[in-house]
Amino acid sequence: MGNSSVFQPGTALTLFMSILFWGYVVFHTIFIGFPIAVLIRLLHLFYDRERRVLLHWWTTQWAYHYHHWNPFCQTTILGRENIKKVRDNAVIFVCNHQSTTDIMLLYGIETHFKWVSKSSNFMIPFIGWNMWMNDYVPVKRGDKDSVHKMFEHCKKHLKAGNSLVFFPEGSRSTDGQIKAFKPGAFSLAMEAKVPIVPLVLDGSADCLTAGKGMTVAIYNGGGWNITLKALEPIYPDKFGNSVESLMEKVRNIMVEDFEKIKSDNIAKGKKSTSKKLR
Repeated sequence: MGNSSVFQPGTALTLFMSILFWGYVVFHTIFIGFPIAVLIRLLHLFYDRERRVLLHWWTTQWAYHYHHWNPFCQTTILGRENIKKVRDNAVIFVCNHQSTTDIMLLYGIETHFKWVSKSSNFMIPFIGWNMWMNDYVPVKRGDKDSVHKMFEHCKKHLKAGNSLVFFPEGSRSTDGQIKAFKPGAFSLAMEAKVPIVPLVLDGSADCLTAGKGMTVAIYNGGGWNITLKALEPIYPDKFGNSVESLMEKVRNIMVEDFEKIKSDNIAKGKKSTSKKLR
């Protein structure tokens, strides 16, 4: 893939810009993002206690602007029409997972949802505390009691009209490819009778690659050049009681679109650093 960015891995310039970026994230989180979130959470004590739509809206502005305002970032979001088809209904979004930056990126779908996330993330100062205030859903891997509580929490959200976001691979892919899925999101969709909207992303591993340890390489390998695509909703009632068939169908179409996105990005190269949204 073409690489015209001045931000090459391991250079002093890349390290400097990485420190500058993370410094901005920390400053903005402590002095702007989190204080406003606290004020909004206080308002939600008196109205909209279950959904907390205003707080999620602010969290979207807080998190996604790190992509949206980044002058070195090209972010292309496709398939918004598929999200609009289900905007008035609770759905389950499932997305492949390449990087920590996926969390910020997925707020770009600009619809109301609750995250399902490992419980340790809720302990992160400021960001994790905001997750608690949003009533996102914690789960401890391998803990049956935690998984049961997660399912009950999710069903409560779906009943209240809140969509959910899962990373069905369970953890980040270390090579960028879509790994095998875990059945939780698909079992829930089948039980709650809600559609699944697959989300496919590629390129976020170029910003902060999974498996790099403590390496902070924000402009790793040529800047941020990311595509996120929402696919057509898939309705579980067409699969009878077979969670495996539903899971296999969703993964297959995600892998197919993932390969198309990768091919398109290879054909285009990484020459542009302008932001692109559609």
